[in-house]
Amino acid sequence: MGTFMKYLPILFLSALAGCAASSTRAPESNRVEVDSYTLMAEIALENEQLEEATEYYLRAAEVSGDPALAERATRMAHRLGLTELGLQAVERWRTLSPDDERPHWFAGVFEMRSRRLDRAIAEFTSLVEQVDPDNPGAGLALVLEGISNEPDPAAATRIMTALNDRFPGTAEGQYGLARLALRSGDFELALTNAEAVVELEPDWADAELLYARALLVAGRTDESLALAAKLDSENDDNLEIRLQHAELLLSAGRGDEARTILNDILAENPGMPEAIRALAFLELTNEDYDDAEQHFGELRTDANYRDEAFYYLGRIAETKQDYLQATRAYARVTDGTHAVEAQVRTALITYSQMHDADGALRHLREFGNANPRFASDMLLAQGQLLLQMGQRDEAVQLLDDAVEANPSDESLRNAQVQLYVELTQDAVNRNALDEAETWLDAGLDRYPGNTSLRYSRALLLQDQGRLRQAVGVLEKLVDDNPDDPALLNALGYLLTDRFDRHVEARGYIQRALAMDPDSPAIIDSMGWVLFKLGDYESALSYLERAYRLFDDPEVAAHLVDAHWALGQQQEAIDLLHAALAEQPDDPHLQEVRQRLGL
Repeated sequence: MGTFMKYLPILFLSALAGCAASSTRAPESNRVEVDSYTLMAEIALENEQLEEATEYYLRAAEVSGDPALAERATRMAHRLGLTELGLQAVERWRTLSPDDERPHWFAGVFEMRSRRLDRAIAEFTSLVEQVDPDNPGAGLALVLEGISNEPDPAAATRIMTALNDRFPGTAEGQYGLARLALRSGDFELALTNAEAVVELEPDWADAELLYARALLVAGRTDESLALAAKLDSENDDNLEIRLQHAELLLSAGRGDEARTILNDILAENPGMPEAIRALAFLELTNEDYDDAEQHFGELRTDANYRDEAFYYLGRIAETKQDYLQATRAYARVTDGTHAVEAQVRTALITYSQMHDADGALRHLREFGNANPRFASDMLLAQGQLLLQMGQRDEAVQLLDDAVEANPSDESLRNAQVQLYVELTQDAVNRNALDEAETWLDAGLDRYPGNTSLRYSRALLLQDQGRLRQAVGVLEKLVDDNPDDPALLNALGYLLTDRFDRHVEARGYIQRALAMDPDSPAIIDSMGWVLFKLGDYESALSYLERAYRLFDDPEVAAHLVDAHWALGQQQEAIDLLHAALAEQPDDPHLQEVRQRLGL
């Protein structure tokens, strides 16, 4: 089992290549036209005009019977994040080579990026059924390869959950679901599936390590580290297991033990990038920035860690207030999960530290043009920066123009929605509630059914004191999205905090907690509704757990009330004073202080 997962990329190339060689090429409809488009694509590639090259390869595929051209356009669109072009290319590939299973893999990824998860699930289902009908685990492993590094782990988790329902009982499927659930923060789901994989494949070391990580995030630290130590001792020549043991120790806050293992690994394997990376994060956690900088500097030439290394070198330079060096490092982050944040931070430094507003906007614009996958992110970042500059109309116009030019681009529409949400919140922060309503109305006129905008409406109604209307909006949202724990929690909390509807509120919050058992906000809501119902002991337990996970002043205020109600006045006073020392002007803390006369 472990060997199968280790060589997954090789399997991907071989298992999905069978049909391509045997596909029949249709006669060329126009050889000159095909050659012309192909030549223009190659010229665009030489000039690093990657989006234009992809478009030309797609045009060549549309007038050609050669599936290889459609495949090339598909792969380029996938790499560059050109979702709409990719969907066109993969459809042409499928037409030219109908028995090839590979288009299903790419189509599934493109549909996921477009947030059309039902279509993504259908594509991946077809892939699993075609790869090996008698062994669905092989296809599920390929799906995991396709979606595990996509930037929306919650969507990936939903896809893998649906596929596990359709193809139950496979170790690969449950392993994939556990990995994705960890990424998306659904720790209970991760733990359940990781445990199931270990039962199915007790000798699969990767699965046992995943189970150890799930135990750790579930708060069962001793069990996690004991399992990792056992695996390490039983496989003392396995570097991957030793590294993951060290990383678990780091996550558990046992840095000295982790450092010992990592130094031993490097003594035996000088320059091993995985060990250097772990040490870099250890020193970063300890705020030993010079050593962390040295370790990340060693990783700059490693292709696997290059972008991450430059990102953290930028963060270290920014911490040291060496802003020029920070921007130089961030400029080298052109891919991966930190690419967007690195460019946003560069723009903020350029604007706030170098006082160059035009340069900040230009940087975001040029990065988006050079990296089409992040184009919508960069447009939103420009809008946010314009908003910070007080140029609200310009921010709106920027996104309006982009959406008008590409009305079918889902990512641009999502960026426009997010801008309206931020315009609304910006007005609320300035106590300009009428202006906030105007922005929100404009957004809802464009996207009347959008959940984010409707939720913003509920929050604005609360700020305006129109609480019954806020409840009505939330109730309709919950009706439309019955499995959204955040909405369930928002409705339940409002009902118990501002209305005498505690039993009804507890029902909503219990449903939310069942779906997201590790959310500090939902745990706090459960504690607060139990407090309102008079069950102070149970309330205290939930509130203490919420505060351990997230030391928010509102949670602290709730906890002060619970201690006070149980007659634990000194604990209440000590907690209140400690919280006020951190957040002296917080309204929740001030309210409980005045109410209790402390």
